Amino acid sequence: MNTEEIKQRIQYLTDLINEYNHAYYILDMPKVSDYEFDLLLVELQNLESENPNFALPYSPTQRVGGTISKQFKSVVHRYPMLSLGNTYSLEDLYEFDARIRKLIDCPFSYV
Repeated sequence: MNTEEIKQRIQYLTDLINEYNHAYYILDMPKVSDYEFDLLLVELQNLESENPNFALPYSPTQRVGGTISKQFKSVVHRYPMLSLGNTYSLEDLYEFDARIRKLIDCPFSYV
């Protein structure tokens, strides 16, 4: 890609991801799967990393996707709620399991 194409792609991805964030967090109406969203975000992160002078100040890579919904009441969990994060392969699952086993020294199960 040439310089202008990179700038345009960063602008396009920024706008698109911001639109998807709004639909997901504010409207509670996701437009794409988490996997599709993550692929777009990774592409944007890579472009910004390789071309930091083109990164936009309102880029979704610079903040959390949305705000906390007021529709759900807060709950204190008996056990920590840990996230798989962006896990899309069996290897990622094994790595997550290994991290958990280092943190927890008693039998546990996944739900």
